[in-house]
Amino acid sequence: MKIRLKIFAIVIALIAVTGVTTIVVNQSVAENMLETEAYLHLETTVQSRADHIETVLKGYGVLTETLAAGNPCKDMVDESKDYAERMKQINRRINNTMDAHNEISRIRVLNENGTVIASSHADVGLDRETDDIFSKGKNGVYIGDLHISRFTGSTVLSASAPILVNGEFAGVLVVNFDAEQKLFEIATERTGLGKTGEIYLVNGDGYMITPSRFVEGAVLETKASEIIHHPEDACDNTAAMTTNYQGTSVLQVHKHIDGMDWVLAAEMSEEEALAPVAGLTRVALFTIITLLLVGTIVAIAISGNITEPLIRLRKGVEAIEAGDQDRRVGTDAEDELGDLSRSFDRVFGEIKESRVELEEYSTNLESQVEERTRKLAESEEYLKELVDKLSISQESLSAPVVAVWDGILALPLIGMIDENRIATIMETLLSEITRTQSDVVILDVTGVHEIDTYVTSQLIKIVRAAQLLGATCIVTGVRPESAHTLVDLGVDVSELLTRRTLQEGIRYALKITGGLTRELPD
Repeated sequence: MKIRLKIFAIVIALIAVTGVTTIVVNQSVAENMLETEAYLHLETTVQSRADHIETVLKGYGVLTETLAAGNPCKDMVDESKDYAERMKQINRRINNTMDAHNEISRIRVLNENGTVIASSHADVGLDRETDDIFSKGKNGVYIGDLHISRFTGSTVLSASAPILVNGEFAGVLVVNFDAEQKLFEIATERTGLGKTGEIYLVNGDGYMITPSRFVEGAVLETKASEIIHHPEDACDNTAAMTTNYQGTSVLQVHKHIDGMDWVLAAEMSEEEALAPVAGLTRVALFTIITLLLVGTIVAIAISGNITEPLIRLRKGVEAIEAGDQDRRVGTDAEDELGDLSRSFDRVFGEIKESRVELEEYSTNLESQVEERTRKLAESEEYLKELVDKLSISQESLSAPVVAVWDGILALPLIGMIDENRIATIMETLLSEITRTQSDVVILDVTGVHEIDTYVTSQLIKIVRAAQLLGATCIVTGVRPESAHTLVDLGVDVSELLTRRTLQEGIRYALKITGGLTRELPD
């Protein structure tokens, strides 16, 4: 690559890398700031709405408890009083209460057996003993989950409270509150949530129980995205970037509603929340493009000032290569390129002097090479003799046969046993048996770390060969792990006469040969 092109590429690459790094860093910082701001806004929104919902639910409970404690309800479940008067009194109380509270859509009074004995609708006589609203309302104020009323067809929330007569349980008051009156109003208020933001309630089964901004008829029909709440975090706001029920990537904050198996979720699409980042990115890209144009002009100017002297220097070098030995390329420029050109002239002069010296030296080179060759040949002969001596020493050390007693030879084996070494051991041992006319040979394998099938088979061959010469072989020093391996492999070692240690082998050999009449010390 030409120097001019390299300089141009370096300048452009530097600008591009710096610009891209700046964009990435700025984008990351901006995204973090915008995410934090969005989360804080959503957290404030969901906290205020959750507090509002909890206040409404608490008010429903207090109202239900107050009605249950009133005389009309107590008198209604007191069968000792006149039935017609009781009905007149409770119906008047029901109508007055529903007129005063437009969010109440239904009121029922259940006796101690769970049977409806008074109601604002035509369900008197129905058995509600197994309903949670009755069984849980017996023990205190209970607010059930949102559901669709079978009588009104609207989404309602049932609250119940026990009716006590003289301190004893006598029945349950059940009040249905229309969710569209307050709960839906709280959840559908989307002020400050932008074009994609919304807030909704999710029940314990994961279904939306308030209207969706984008899906028609979502109440109790649309499964919300998975929202996991741990009991220990029930009162905390939880923020996360997730995918909502529409499959949209959103910034979401959700909070558990105290006393209910509900979660209030507030969310905004990631695209809308991070929209300002796109504007910053466009500005940064425009800035980079401008810098690239300016950098191109600067790179062209710089590369021209640097490469023109180098071109003149290259032409002078080509002339010298063509045979013009007296050509000089030095210039009077007071910069690094001028210094380089003058240094080149000095170096070329020194090269000429060195060439003359090299020619003189080459005349004596041949004789020096012959002398070195002769010395190398002498060294090679010496090394060959040394290797032969070492080979002889190695063979003698690989099978050291020792006469430990009259008629008793010992052969300690150390290290690995291969095919070449077995041949040496066999030859040396048989020669020593014949020479010394020994009756017993002790093969000590204490120094052999691994005895496998191959080593065992070779030891058996040595034993058989010694027996042919009239000598008895004793194998000593077999390691426990080697014995375990031979047993696992099923190797037949019945032909081997073994003792645990070399000392026990010598003792046994002395018994065989009659060399001693007393025991050797342990």
